[in-house]
Amino acid sequence: MNQTANEVFDVAIIGAGPVGMAAAFYVASRGLKPVLIDVLDSLGGQCSTLYPEKMIYDIASQPGCTGLELIQKLTEQLNQIDHELRLGTSISKLEREGDIWSLHTTEDEEIKTKVIIIAVGKGAFEPRKLGKPGEDLKGVFYTVKKLDVFANKKLLIVGGGDSAMDWCLSLKDKAASLTQIHRSDQYRAHGGSINQVKEASEKGQLTMSPFWEIKEIRGLEGEVREVTIYHNKTKEEKVLAVDNVIISAGFLTNLGEIQNWGLEIENQKIIVDPSNGFATNLPNVFSIGDIAHFEGKVELIITGFGEAATAAYFSYKAIHGDIKGAAWCAKLPVVASAK
Repeated sequence: MNQTANEVFDVAIIGAGPVGMAAAFYVASRGLKPVLIDVLDSLGGQCSTLYPEKMIYDIASQPGCTGLELIQKLTEQLNQIDHELRLGTSISKLEREGDIWSLHTTEDEEIKTKVIIIAVGKGAFEPRKLGKPGEDLKGVFYTVKKLDVFANKKLLIVGGGDSAMDWCLSLKDKAASLTQIHRSDQYRAHGGSINQVKEASEKGQLTMSPFWEIKEIRGLEGEVREVTIYHNKTKEEKVLAVDNVIISAGFLTNLGEIQNWGLEIENQKIIVDPSNGFATNLPNVFSIGDIAHFEGKVELIITGFGEAATAAYFSYKAIHGDIKGAAWCAKLPVVASAK
């Protein structure tokens, strides 16, 4: 369905990752009409494009699910509500006239809405590289889309964050051998995951090596064959025979055009007021998920879902001036929506 020339949506949600998808559902559950916008051509954001097979354990009622499974469930939920999608759409600027926001796209289209919820995750992203020789060889990965690629392979995982620990746990039983290295013994991952990897190392299921870093990756005919690593305290060096290297050093983010929208931004984050539905400094514009910042912020998908529900409540209040009638709809219409 396409917006007619004079149609004004109740809420435009920019960002169709898991938090944006949840926000669309919660908005519609308040009886409001949302439009969900994303620069990617598919729903799911990083979960579907970067981590489709990564296990997620922080969702209530889910003992564990992959990123792809989470997006599939959210899509099923989204299909219960009256909404519209604008995928493959980038917003270049915002303009406000009276009580209506106009979102101008890079395709010279205009989307009109009463309220905006920004849920773009960390913004545009690209993997952080180490700048080591051989990093461009085939067999070097910065994310994992299919676990089976690493079946029966000699694998080196670099990093100490959540993704590195998750890949260790997901691949230790698939890979022929698995070594995990990190530049220190201070890991940024969830404590439970760190303990599981340590336990797996003690059982001989993988090798966990703090204070080791990559010196050089070498290959044959363009493919990875071995890696020289060094201990940054003793300066000892080792050569590992490997087939694949997963470098999990995080991502460089870029807010792009968002920086020009007039929002209060600090350290690549949008400053919001959690006591006012995660409102930004712009009228009737809210921001939720990883892109939003306030004191005490916890960056988890599950907390993003809570922020989405709260922003939906305050969106209703912003449009209607009060909260009468803002209870959840008892029955949601099943409406097939398309771009």
